[in-house]
Amino acid sequence: MTWRQLLGRAIVAEGSQSAVARRLGYSPSAISAVLGGSYNGSAKAIEAAVRNIYGGKTVTEQAVPAGYKRNAIGHLVPIESIKDEDLLRDEFVQRVIEQAIELATVISAFKTRLGEDMQALMELAFEKYGAKIGGERGNVTLTSFDGKYQILRAVSDQLDFDERLQAAKALIDECLREWTKDSRSEIRALIESAFQVDKKGKINSKRILALRSLKIEDPVWKRAMEAISDAVTVIGSRTYYRLYERDEHGNYRQIPMDFSGV
Repeated sequence: MTWRQLLGRAIVAEGSQSAVARRLGYSPSAISAVLGGSYNGSAKAIEAAVRNIYGGKTVTEQAVPAGYKRNAIGHLVPIESIKDEDLLRDEFVQRVIEQAIELATVISAFKTRLGEDMQALMELAFEKYGAKIGGERGNVTLTSFDGKYQILRAVSDQLDFDERLQAAKALIDECLREWTKDSRSEIRALIESAFQVDKKGKINSKRILALRSLKIEDPVWKRAMEAISDAVTVIGSRTYYRLYERDEHGNYRQIPMDFSGV
């Protein structure tokens, strides 16, 4: 495996190019240039950092003797004793995953360059006119001169809830006990579903906040909704980029950048 492939695997494992850049002690733009083949100067120092930090091999990654393959539990198995269909499947999976990692690396480098170039364009406009493109949150849409293409940058807050959410839940339970005394239990199940957590133990903030849109005049419910509003905390933000092309009918269609949209 080349050190650039190792760098690509690190980006996939870390979840972002910026995280890898921080660990290596370089800027995301430098890593992006390395991956894109446009890095000015020698990349020997970056290569050394990549091999030093990400080059360590686990037990299952240690060199396999010629004529053997390592199975899923770490045992060395002679190739001649492995079924042909298992070898064919292994070759296919290995090849596809290597291609996927290279593709993920290219996409990560593209997103980094897009973000930096877009920010540079906005800063240039600010410097020239003393005005900022886009809203305070950083949302902005750029359109080509002929109107055929658009680039959208959207910044979305990542929300969480503090201990006051439990106070809201207690007030909601109080409402439900009163409302469901003589009615079907499905009403309770419907509202309580908003407080269910996902596989990672996280509450779906959209379902919780959607409760505030219900037109319920009960004073206890209103106190619960107030507690939900007070419990919301912004723990970070995430930037999304979407690319559009206008079709023959004048409608902008998003250019798919993921498997599900292709």
